[in-house]
Amino acid sequence: MNDPEDFARSARWCAQVMRVHAKSFYFSTRVLPRAKREAVEALYGLFRSADDLADEPGPTLDERRTGFAMLRRSVEAISHGAFASEAPWGAAVARAIERFPIAIEDILALVAGCESDLEPSPIATYAELERYARAVAGTVGRCSMAILGASDEDSLARGERLGIAMQYTNILRDVAEDERSGRTYLPEREVERIGRREVMRALAQLARKDYREAFVLAARVPNDGSRWALLATADIYGGIVEEVERRGFNPDAGRAIVPTPAKIARAIRCWVRAYTGFASIR
Repeated sequence: MNDPEDFARSARWCAQVMRVHAKSFYFSTRVLPRAKREAVEALYGLFRSADDLADEPGPTLDERRTGFAMLRRSVEAISHGAFASEAPWGAAVARAIERFPIAIEDILALVAGCESDLEPSPIATYAELERYARAVAGTVGRCSMAILGASDEDSLARGERLGIAMQYTNILRDVAEDERSGRTYLPEREVERIGRREVMRALAQLARKDYREAFVLAARVPNDGSRWALLATADIYGGIVEEVERRGFNPDAGRAIVPTPAKIARAIRCWVRAYTGFASIR
């Protein structure tokens, strides 16, 4: 069992990381029961640390690889209840794993997906992009479903698809920024075949299809805020896709966001849906 003070410090750190770096996701988890909210924040803190280890400037490649090896050992030790991690996310993640049926394999798959960004292979096809998105975001969807309260295999698989859709949305939103940093996540072979904007349009259609399925998952979790969180996450991220589409799939038009007033309106709409039969997200 974690020391209460260690857990409190770790939980505060994870919540702050999520508040700063995942504003839409943070917003849509505010009504969750405390234990669920803390678990989501804990996993985000770990996952963000893995992502930063791959992306942030400074460390050498060898230092990054050493960091990933240490991170994997920490997660494996926590899963066996035998580790007091010095990582800021350690105590919060240990508590989350104690409380919820989170699969360690999913956490480790995400860590491996982030590590693959150290020496990325070109993404040529939609299938290759989907494999990457499944590793770095589908795993998040699976872990989230275990926390929200639907851990049967079909719900985990649907949660995985929702995570993949969110990763596609992030890619659509960040095309210009990724290209400036020398990275391209749009499948190169498809871009050569039909053009960048048509590939972006295809990814948007895939994402929106999975967002419309969020109501199926919402019906499977307790109505303790979990239903609203699922619907709001899908609706707000769907709003980002709509904004990318409104701009004509033009990466140079700036980073697409859902403004706060629109985010609140979507949140209210999803609150009504959560209590009136899960009307499909448009």
